Amino acid sequence: MLNVLKKELKISFVTPFGYVLIAGVMVLSGFFFFSLLQNFNYVSAKSVNIMSVKPNLNEWVILPYYQTLEIILIFLVPILTMKSFAEEKKNGTFEMLITSPLSIFKLVLGKYLGISIVAGLALCSSFSFCAALIYFTEVETLPALVGFLGLIFSLLSFLALSLGVASFASSQTVAGVVSLVTLLVLYAIDAPATQVNTSLVNVLSYLAPSTHALNLFKGILQSEDLIYFLSLIALGLFIANRSLETWRRL
Repeated sequence: MLNVLKKELKISFVTPFGYVLIAGVMVLSGFFFFSLLQNFNYVSAKSVNIMSVKPNLNEWVILPYYQTLEIILIFLVPILTMKSFAEEKKNGTFEMLITSPLSIFKLVLGKYLGISIVAGLALCSSFSFCAALIYFTEVETLPALVGFLGLIFSLLSFLALSLGVASFASSQTVAGVVSLVTLLVLYAIDAPATQVNTSLVNVLSYLAPSTHALNLFKGILQSEDLIYFLSLIALGLFIANRSLETWRRL
């Protein structure tokens, strides 16, 4: 498992891929962060003479920033996972890997941890803006940290699901597109909730990761939200494990 993990990290950081990924995430997240901060400064200047209006940094900057990063992750994760198994199949090393004495679970876990570390480093780079805001201003620190925890759980669950999807595909393009569609459908599954039967509203809302992430973004830490994300991670890894076991039997 550690050898698979090291291989994933080596592929990411011996080549420019990992550095380009981190730099790209920082540039993109920085653009949205400073746009939100500029909007907050504008609203604050306009409301200086209105005693009842007091813009809050957590509500006007941190919360929408985390929501924006969650959407960015939906598009970023398929790029990271689409080559996890498809590239092995393309290079002809998949058969050797799948028939090795290494257990399928350890193979999947090694791949997952390697990709998670790379993606986690990119995500942590985006938190540097929030860290600066916490240090220099009067942001509510605990809700900001809990909100970032929500981003981490969102990332880990998206990666697990995408890895499960990628385990079926022999093409990087197919793996990437299907993973993206899967994550978009899951993210927006509660959108038609108000248009359907009321008995389905709670079900659709619960299935949407955005619902659970929003609670964490607001600084609300609940066990049911953590259980939801852990369940998604377990589901994605289980799918990948079963898929590769089928490949091994063939």
